[in-house]
Formats: sequence, structure tokens, C-alpha cells
Amino acid sequence: MSRPAPTAGTPWAAALGADVERLAPSLQDYFGGAPFGAHGIGDGVFTRVGTPRRWLWPLLAILARWNIVWPVWEHAVPFTIVNVPTPHGLVGVRRFRFASGDRTMTDRILWTKRGLRQRLGAGERIVTELEIAPDDEGLRITSGRVGIELFGLRLTLPARWSPRISVVERVLPDGRQHVELTLTLPLVGRAYEYAGSFVYRIERAAADDE
Repeated sequence: MSRPAPTAGTPWAAALGADVERLAPSLQDYFGGAPFGAHGIGDGVFTRVGTPRRWLWPLLAILARWNIVWPVWEHAVPFTIVNVPTPHGLVGVRRFRFASGDRTMTDRILWTKRGLRQRLGAGERIVTELEIAPDDEGLRITSGRVGIELFGLRLTLPARWSPRISVVERVLPDGRQHVELTLTLPLVGRAYEYAGSFVYRIERAAADDE
């Protein structure tokens, strides 16, 4: 099967502009994206997921209803990620294989007139602003303002009360891609995290092969 070439039309690539060329080739595949009619697939293992601070688990259980985070603290968690380009943004599906059963988190990345946006979880009720920039480690993603959509209304949280998401993507010496995410809350600190590595590939969608 021939490997489709990445395209510069993804939301990530639009936000990066010429900086996409500063990334390692494997990160260019991931953030440059797959063309329509193809998807990106990653398989790997998270060394840790969740938080050991069990007093936070009731709060995480609320967000778990929206398939965003879960009240867990597990190690060596297998996972897969599938990125699918659509006319309405880049849809990512992450499946975590916890000891208690599989859990799936979805998000959609959009490039808008106001910049890069991420819509999270079931119903896309959480909307975050994103900043993205290459650095010495690879690529760093940080969140800005956070909005919550309920009952047809959107509430934008004040900056000082917004949760903060930080993601670092880099390439390991063996070629695997490493991702580390931390979620911090005002007055609380680190509330959720995951970190691990995976192998990523771009494949044509099955219908394209018929």
C-alpha cells in the first residue's frame, strides 16, 4: 500500500505555518496530517494515566460522563489514536484500555478566524483556545481560555479560573513519538496527566482501496 503524502491543509499546519518545517519528519506526519481519504493511526502505551490524588476523583467522575478524563491512576495503559481529516476539522479518537475496561475520548481541532480551537468530549461541550509552537523538545501546545456549552449557552471562564492544559510532543531516539499531557486547575495544581509513546502511521481509508 502506498503511503499518502501529508497535506498542509490541517488545522495544526495552518496554525504552525512555515514552522511546520522545523519539526522532525514524524511530527510533520502527525501535525501536517493525512489528506482526505486517509487517516493517521497510532498504537502505543501510556506509562501513567490519571491522578493519584483520590480526593479529585469525584470531580473527574463528572467529566468522565463527557468522556474527557476519568477517575483513575493506572500504569502501562495500552492505547490507540486515530486522526481523521474532515471538512469540519481534524477528528481524533483516543481509546484507553484501562484495567476496568476501554474508554474513548474524542476531540475535534479547528482552525478559525480567531485561531486554533479544540472541542472536547461527548457533545463537544468543552471548547478551548490553543497555542502551538516548536521548541527544543519538539512541539509544545498550551491552552488559553476555556468555554463550556450547556443548554445551548456558552460560558467562557475567566482566565484566572480556567483549567490549563499543557502538551509536549517529541520524538524519542528509537523513532517513537512521545506525548505528555498535564491538566492543572486553579488552587488545586496538577489534576490529571498522561504520558507515553507510540508509533504513528498514515494509511488510506478502506473505501479508498476498493
